[in-house]
Amino acid sequence: MKPTRPFILVAALAVALAGAAVAGVVAHATADAKTIKVTEKEFKITVTGKPVAGADRFVIKNTGKYAHALSIAGPGIKSKRTPLIKPGKSAVLAVTLKSGAYTLWCPVPGHAAEGMKTSFKIAGAAGGGAGGTSTGGGSTTTDTTGDGGGPAWG
Repeated sequence: MKPTRPFILVAALAVALAGAAVAGVVAHATADAKTIKVTEKEFKITVTGKPVAGADRFVIKNTGKYAHALSIAGPGIKSKRTPLIKPGKSAVLAVTLKSGAYTLWCPVPGHAAEGMKTSFKIAGAAGGGAGGTSTGGGSTTTDTTGDGGGPAWG
């Protein structure tokens, strides 16, 4: 059964090429995602960047003394969250956003009530190229302190 050896080599080569193709697609999708920086600390969330319709990567850094996490809810996202993030550590939350209103909060019991929450809107537009809608001043940094003010994305 000598034909078996060439068949195995061809099959192995096909599997390797398929794996490389999948890795390329995943890398391309990640490279296209908009990165939004989020800092969590007792008891506020600071967001730097402007979420847009499409793929977004929230990179969360816990600069506080306690463990935190980040949850998001909005159109098409019932509730998605990171695992607990220890002090000094980071996590990534990848989501696909549509037009509409979204809420970010720390799901650790009591933290959102202490001010660890914020919201933002993605404006609707044909072709999905929408940017964030301002709900405050003209800055690109959001600093929520529990005073009921929304983010200042402009």
